[in-house]
Amino acid sequence: MARGKSLELQGLAQRAAALHKAGNPAGAKATLAALLRLAPGHWQAINLLGVIALSESRRDQAEAYFLKAIAAAPLEIEPRLNLASSLNGRGQFTEALKHLKDAERLRPASALVQQRLGGLFTRVRDSERAIFHLARARALSPDSSRAIRAHIAAKRLVCDWSDWGADDARLRALALAGERVPPFIMLALDSTGQEQLDCAIRWGAPYVRPSTAHVSPAAPRDRSDGRLRIGYISADFHAHATSYLVVQMMEAHDRARFEVIGLSYGRDDDSPTRQRLAAAFDRFIDIKALSDRDAAQLIADLDLDVLIDLKGYTEGARPEILGYRPAPVQVNYLGFPGTMGVPFIDYVIADALVAPLDFQPYTTERLVHLPDCFQPNDANRVIDPAPVTRAGAGLPPDAFVFCSFNNAYKFGPRMFDIWANLLNAVPGSVLWLLATNDLARANLMREAVARGVAPERLIFAPKLSHSLHLRRLQLADLCLDTLPVAAFTTASDALWAGVPLLTCAGPTPAGRGAVSLLYAMGVPELVAPSLEAYQATAIHLATDPRALRGLRQRIVDNRATSPLFDAVRHTRAIERAYVEMVRRYVAGEAPTPYSVPAESPQES
Repeated sequence: MARGKSLELQGLAQRAAALHKAGNPAGAKATLAALLRLAPGHWQAINLLGVIALSESRRDQAEAYFLKAIAAAPLEIEPRLNLASSLNGRGQFTEALKHLKDAERLRPASALVQQRLGGLFTRVRDSERAIFHLARARALSPDSSRAIRAHIAAKRLVCDWSDWGADDARLRALALAGERVPPFIMLALDSTGQEQLDCAIRWGAPYVRPSTAHVSPAAPRDRSDGRLRIGYISADFHAHATSYLVVQMMEAHDRARFEVIGLSYGRDDDSPTRQRLAAAFDRFIDIKALSDRDAAQLIADLDLDVLIDLKGYTEGARPEILGYRPAPVQVNYLGFPGTMGVPFIDYVIADALVAPLDFQPYTTERLVHLPDCFQPNDANRVIDPAPVTRAGAGLPPDAFVFCSFNNAYKFGPRMFDIWANLLNAVPGSVLWLLATNDLARANLMREAVARGVAPERLIFAPKLSHSLHLRRLQLADLCLDTLPVAAFTTASDALWAGVPLLTCAGPTPAGRGAVSLLYAMGVPELVAPSLEAYQATAIHLATDPRALRGLRQRIVDNRATSPLFDAVRHTRAIERAYVEMVRRYVAGEAPTPYSVPAESPQES
């Protein structure tokens, strides 16, 4: 190829890549078309067309481009990785693995290939292979922040606490140096509010778009009926912890004053929870096949008053959609216990216990305090009536059962030291945990032995349906919370099942979820002021049956009257929050923190 033509092709390729990065897919595609007229087999151009198609949620077309790029350049790995990513997103893990293995054969020393393999095995819950590939990626690229954070996150999922302190320090150092560290990982470190804020701002920066890129309604609606139009957006409108919490709130919204729309970009599992949610909304719209911009435009055309993001920065989130500003007021709520660090989210809904006003400097959203508790709950959730026994659950009949059904990544050597102390202090007691994966089980049993605890005193519960899980939970004597990330849905599950939960107030909202729930439930003495007090309280309750019985009875008695499980009361409070948000927006007032009154005159 003549040097002049080669330079021309190179220039066109660079221009197309720059246009794509700048958010101008039309310009990028026009440039790529010109390039391909000059060089029809240019694999980079074909591959970039696939990347653009994938960003626009045109998976079939994207995968066709990637296959064409592979055929044009069979020794290149980039289109193979892109094809695997698309297939992975579809849930076609076997096909995705095939293309990743092809890439590995071509570039066995590629840290990126190893990381993608580790990510796929993480998704399919194959922890052993995930750890193997992520460790290899980190060894191949020891200075890569992406490889480091992926490996450390995977280690915590399997309770591999080797180099715990060094890993913690390395992640915090990366964040301090300006590297992008996922905010969800930062919450699980012993991080400060300032560190969490700085991390979120860096992570959210790519989602911030200039006002010229924002979408607007095609035609503003007739608002003569006086109803506010509220949208809830999530990937978790299926059998998921968030949906277990919000479903009755959606049903309880006052339809005379509010129109409520669900916007789902997650999977449809056809579960009873999914069906109940779909029926609970006035409209339920599946937007998962739309590109971020198209989804944002659809939402803008709904002409919402308030859009509530129930995902934040949790797995599968699409903050890019909200970055287009499809609604005049946008809110971070429930799914992510931290700030999103972006200017396009106006408020975060919390309460005075989970996020006190003195935490406002560490969140870009303005704090809105609900009067009772930040967390909605479903008082219609079913506890399976089937009889359960300790023998059937693999528990000793007469042992004191400590329980923690939090996710394994929330565990760590500090909490496990305390739990081992409890087992050593209470003869014959056991610790009941969720069976998340075989590696976590083996690692936890090894950690128990290192602390002088026989491994058989750790008992692992298999995954069950939510109603059966609630039923077996009643076999526990005392649930134990974790820090720095505390229980949220896990805590309300325990209280709904009538089981005392012991927590310790953490320094940031991620560690204070159960604090709010326990106060709302009328058992504030289960909130320990320090980990030393947490340990002492646990030993006291385990060795004083009368005190424990009294607490358990109070929890059972309070379920019917506690604001924690009064979905209508909670819904009216959050509706008052929405009304005030809209009032401020219409009046041209900037978002500022405020507390929602316990009751409005119209409701009294």
